[in-house]
Amino acid sequence: MTGIKKICFYARGKDEKPFELLDYYSNDIKIFKELGYEVVLSFDSSNFPKDCDLYYIWWWTSGIIPLVKCKIWGKKNITIGNLHYSDPSTQGYFQRPAHIRFFIRYCLRNSQMQLATSKIEYDDIVKLKAVNPKLLYHCIDENKYNYIKADNRENIILTLTQLTKVNIERKKVVEIIKAFKIFLAKFPDYRLYIAGNTADNGFPDIQKLVNELDLSEKISFVGRVSDKEKIALYHKAKVYVQPSDFEGFGMAIAESMACGTPVVTSRAGAVPEVAGDCAVYVQPNNPESIAQGMIELISDNNKYSKLSSEGSKRIKKYFSYKIRKNALTELLKNY
Repeated sequence: MTGIKKICFYARGKDEKPFELLDYYSNDIKIFKELGYEVVLSFDSSNFPKDCDLYYIWWWTSGIIPLVKCKIWGKKNITIGNLHYSDPSTQGYFQRPAHIRFFIRYCLRNSQMQLATSKIEYDDIVKLKAVNPKLLYHCIDENKYNYIKADNRENIILTLTQLTKVNIERKKVVEIIKAFKIFLAKFPDYRLYIAGNTADNGFPDIQKLVNELDLSEKISFVGRVSDKEKIALYHKAKVYVQPSDFEGFGMAIAESMACGTPVVTSRAGAVPEVAGDCAVYVQPNNPESIAQGMIELISDNNKYSKLSSEGSKRIKKYFSYKIRKNALTELLKNY
């Protein structure tokens, strides 16, 4: 792509904080700047800049207004996101209102290029007749999420999620808590850390469940965490658990693997693409299965050490920052 000097990076929001806090945004922003492009950040479609050469638009839902403006202005554009076409939860494509599904189809068929973040997402946008689809996996910056050998970890089981009702459902937080209750019968000296904003609308229900199960002394709600705090938790925890109903990629799973923290998860969505044979897989709707996965991992020192080491190697091999930077370089060069 010639003549590109200024890129508008758009993702709808209340302010610019997510551009720094969310790695799938900040990684691409950093890459574009390293490649020499001027990057203009935009989160408000009503105040969308007109003087950029390329518009990099996140999400086929909230990106519809910026995309329409690009078409009116005759501007080059790329749209990126996760469709959740195969997601059975309330966040899935088929559970969304009809007008939202229309927005998605419009964007997929009218943007000049679509970037899917996993093979399952790529296959699904093709089903909806996406124009010029490309597969480009998310990346994990290994200099940031550095590997630490899983010796001398604290007796902590960790999960990270937004504590909204829809995310609690998809990330199986209720099932994790019930599984932890079962797990404690064999390993009573462990604690469960749940990282997520306690101001979210699902937190009161989770707090009530913890009290009902008499787990308030064994479960810590650590609140919303910064990148530094999140990485410290990865390095401290013995196991990361996230048996989701669906993941379009699974950033937290990949981050924990990069840090050397073995993962208990599910074969849902893109998770097998990311974790491969470097995780313990369980049934997401079955607390007993989740508990047995955690028990299996803690009880087998050889398996635990192997997953810690091999998981980190897998992320570096297939999902490194360098791989994504090279892919974006070629993509822009050959647009």
